[in-house]
Amino acid sequence: MKTSFKKLTAILLISAFLIMTFFYLDAGGILAEIKAIATKPGVLLFIFSSYFLAFLARGFAWKLYLNNRVRLTTCMYGLFYSLLLNHLLPVKAGDFARIGVMKAREPGITGHEAFNSVVILRVLDTAILFAMASAGLTFLELPLNGEVLLWLAVIGFVFTIILYFKFRDFFDRQISIMKTASSGWRGVWIFGLTLVSWVLEAAVIYGVVLNGGNMISFVQVIWVNSITVAGQIFQITPGGIASYETIMVFALGANGIAAENAYSAAVITHGLKYLFSFIVGGITLSAYPVPMNLLKKWTRERGTES
Repeated sequence: MKTSFKKLTAILLISAFLIMTFFYLDAGGILAEIKAIATKPGVLLFIFSSYFLAFLARGFAWKLYLNNRVRLTTCMYGLFYSLLLNHLLPVKAGDFARIGVMKAREPGITGHEAFNSVVILRVLDTAILFAMASAGLTFLELPLNGEVLLWLAVIGFVFTIILYFKFRDFFDRQISIMKTASSGWRGVWIFGLTLVSWVLEAAVIYGVVLNGGNMISFVQVIWVNSITVAGQIFQITPGGIASYETIMVFALGANGIAAENAYSAAVITHGLKYLFSFIVGGITLSAYPVPMNLLKKWTRERGTES
């Protein structure tokens, strides 16, 4: 049921992208914007450094979660392997490689600890993204009906309750570990670093949209990023191609950006993220090479805890 819903939603998003491509694709305009970015080192530096710092913040958060018992390089290798695989595979299998890197490089960390840390930090990511998305729906002047927002909130709450009770033992176990790992100021820092990481990632969209001559506030861009990234739970294509663009076009449109400009911004933003994933992924492969058979094993584990 869950898989069918995900596939149906993903197919609808891909179909919407194909329709938007037919109506709004301006290859010449997109190439002109890409050339404009390429000839502005300051814009490129702003975009790529913001994206890198977003991952660095997540790396520090992961290190803190494991009580500083791991190297920051291990966290970064895991994050970049995850990023690269998520952009190459039609499913989000990168997190299992992230767990594998942690287990392989840090003998002091058990398989269960590695698994739990990735699960909890992913849950924190999701919670922050949905919180920012909800805050935007509440405070930004968007052309959305209040009843629609209420129904979305009700559906989200009911879904969360059902999910919790269906996997109650699993969640109780993870929550117990999370309380121990995130107590006191350490928990505040983990939350803060994770929040900052998503604000920094929004800067990528901000740089592209402004470079295209469109006006948008950074607060609006944070909301656009949170909606777009949260929507990748419906990913069935490498890197969420089509679904990423579709959601971002609608989010930018809700903030007053014309459809054709929003389409170009979405395509360019996603393209830059792909470029970044290949650059840091290539560097990571060179610095810490992992055999292909081991990568395949990690991505097929699907949640093995040991």
